[in-house]
Amino acid sequence: EILFTEFSHVIELEGMPEFDGDTKALIEAAESAATNFQSAAENKSNKEIEMDSLDKHLSLDLGPDEEFYPLQGHCYDYTEREYIYTLCPFDKITQKPKDGGRETSLGQWGEFSGEKAGREKYSEMSYTGGEKCWNGPDRQTKITLKCGVTNELVSASEPNRCEYAMEFLTPAACKPVHLHEEL
Repeated sequence: EILFTEFSHVIELEGMPEFDGDTKALIEAAESAATNFQSAAENKSNKEIEMDSLDKHLSLDLGPDEEFYPLQGHCYDYTEREYIYTLCPFDKITQKPKDGGRETSLGQWGEFSGEKAGREKYSEMSYTGGEKCWNGPDRQTKITLKCGVTNELVSASEPNRCEYAMEFLTPAACKPVHLHEEL
């Protein structure tokens, strides 16, 4: 015979008499309840994760007219002599050697960081809290956003130790044109 405890440990009962029908039914009911409870706990945890993800999505600043929304969930690469840089807007930015090797975090999404007034705020993205440099600060990246026909990471540099600067072209950075008609 095997008995399941509340901690799901199995105890073998050697030399014990077999349980009667009522006891067996109670054990089966307890096992079923434990399985149902575990399933409900997993479902609850999955729903909480889903709600956190939706809350994060809803709280993102995607521009005054949500024009940066199409960038979400996509990543863009830029390859130069030594490295491949990958920008995932509103998530992270990484650097990986072209010849293989370990990926390095250059920062996690922070905020739009252009001049704070009006649309100019949306001319730059900041990524902070990247991997710590050897004997230095955490890596961070500023992405300058410029008007372009397609979404494209077009440059990457390290102007200061552990501080990266990149340029990203996107239609989302184009300023709207207002046409006025004479009556």
